[in-house]
Amino acid sequence: MSHLLLQSLPGGGPMRGPTLPAQADPWDSGMWPLHREDWLGNPTYWRNDARVIVLGPEAAEDAMHVPFTLDATELGAVRRIVVTIDYSPIPKVLTYWPGRALPLLGFGVKYESGSPLRVSVETAQGEWHMGGHFVSAMGGGCTAPAAAHARPDWQDGFGEMRARLWPDTGRLRVWLRHPMDTGLAPGIPAHHLTEMVLTDAQGDLARIDLHEPVEENPALTFLLPQGSKGPITIRARDTMGYTFEGEVTA
Repeated sequence: MSHLLLQSLPGGGPMRGPTLPAQADPWDSGMWPLHREDWLGNPTYWRNDARVIVLGPEAAEDAMHVPFTLDATELGAVRRIVVTIDYSPIPKVLTYWPGRALPLLGFGVKYESGSPLRVSVETAQGEWHMGGHFVSAMGGGCTAPAAAHARPDWQDGFGEMRARLWPDTGRLRVWLRHPMDTGLAPGIPAHHLTEMVLTDAQGDLARIDLHEPVEENPALTFLLPQGSKGPITIRARDTMGYTFEGEVTA
């Protein structure tokens, strides 16, 4: 079983934003400047920040399922969160707009090679704060076919959705059966979820854009305002135009 760790900087010691010069990359990655420009708009202000907590395993025991939890609740109001993997063949994992939910998210990804997973958080002031976690991996997460394709009846449960809401904490767990094909396995085209939206009686709660590296049959954990009882409507869509909808009440 993998153990969740707080990531340390190379050379030891926990990652602390205030002790690092602004815009210093703790992993000295050649991909990070390109990803920062492509998906963050090459901001003039960003820094490593210990308040962006990223929990994950030290090594990818199963490259098809590497669990993470990100927590940016200490930053206050958050506009969006962008998750990327530096040396993945498909680097962008997801973009999360917390809305009225809290900026905390649990998710799983596929890992192709050892690399940092980065969580970039844009605050309401337009400033970017970054946390991350390095995972050792031997490959095969993104280029192997989904396990569903080994079963001739895999489509029978396609699109099945399950959810549970805990009102005392506001924790919402959503699971959706989907192969999340990356398009990199021979003979299998890309087919993955692209969006999930949570709504309640007041309107939109939160929205997340999903990309190929998200794990097969994704399970997502959200943190809604404490006392949320629902009903919460969950809507999702994928690259082939399929739509999925469910509702959960505490």
